[in-house]
Amino acid sequence: MAQSWISTPRKRLMVAGLNALARVARPWLAGQAGVVNDRAHIRRILVVELWNIGDIVLTMPFLTQLRARFPRAEITLLGRPHARTLLEGTELVDQFLETELTWTDASLNFNPFAYDWRELRRVYRQLRHRNFDIAFQCRMHVREHFILALSGAPRRVGYQLGPGKGVLTDALRADDSGRHKAADWLELLTPFGGQIEVEAARLSVPTSERTRAKEYLARQGVLAPDVVIGIHPGASVAEKRWPLDRFREVAESLSKRPGVRIVAFIEPGGYGESLSQVPGMIRAQVGLRELMALIEQCDLLVCNDSGPMHLAGALGVPAVAVFAAGIDRLFAPFGEGHEVVSPEADPAPDCPVRREKHPLYRVRVPDVLAGVERGLQRIRPRL
Repeated sequence: MAQSWISTPRKRLMVAGLNALARVARPWLAGQAGVVNDRAHIRRILVVELWNIGDIVLTMPFLTQLRARFPRAEITLLGRPHARTLLEGTELVDQFLETELTWTDASLNFNPFAYDWRELRRVYRQLRHRNFDIAFQCRMHVREHFILALSGAPRRVGYQLGPGKGVLTDALRADDSGRHKAADWLELLTPFGGQIEVEAARLSVPTSERTRAKEYLARQGVLAPDVVIGIHPGASVAEKRWPLDRFREVAESLSKRPGVRIVAFIEPGGYGESLSQVPGMIRAQVGLRELMALIEQCDLLVCNDSGPMHLAGALGVPAVAVFAAGIDRLFAPFGEGHEVVSPEADPAPDCPVRREKHPLYRVRVPDVLAGVERGLQRIRPRL
């Protein structure tokens, strides 16, 4: 699976603790499991996804399946505040429980004293009063398995950590290291008969937001025949960011093409500001909903392996995305027409580029421009 479990002494200790908790609490965890073996009795479902924008987007095929398979059930998503913002209008989730547990901070991974225990207690109180029948969680993450236990759901579905089921009632084995993250989520449906034939939902941009995005671009001089290319240089972690100066070179090259307009997406914190200094750039430093609406107006998005890349895929916009080697098969954006640019084989030890420190140092500007050109070939009739 995309989130592989790499055993370490600390992780084994955490799993042992979780398994010990499960043994002690088994009578309490058992609840009324027999009641929810019948699909007709399933009324409330919890889905736990506490991570980033792209992770939320990748739950959408799974949420679509849940909605189709359990049409009378209320679906609740426990996630960070952006989950509600992203999925608004999709009708995939009935209730959102928002939390910031700081678990995405790698420095806190094995430091329980650094967790926000007050917030965890608040989440526990919210979960326990909702009487969930099933709780799903897809990440091989001890702390999130603990959340499933706190939910009180009689059936708790996830991927097995080490030996034993731990707190899970339906424990799946992570036996495919090359499977896409969205497919990992869909595999959780196996105990309920697997997938059914249904078209996956897409992100929803309402007419009012789409109109504002079009009006903004029009005020910047974008004409109906123009090809609009977005450039978003950000990512949730620095290791996924192709060097900013190379994005700027791409922007400078593309801005010279007739009939092409470039939108430079600046992150709320200011990352990528230098792109707006390229002559002819359309600067966009916007919130998440506005970002979605503007990406939808692009014919192509040049970006990293990032949340905006997944937004583009779920909005039907082709992306030219810079990936670390081998990661694209796990986290590629939805849909067709995307161009993945990633390093090839490791350079020889005496090769000068090997001494560069950036993790994506081997991806060169011509590589990305070639990907853009292939993408433009597909929309050539508009040029």
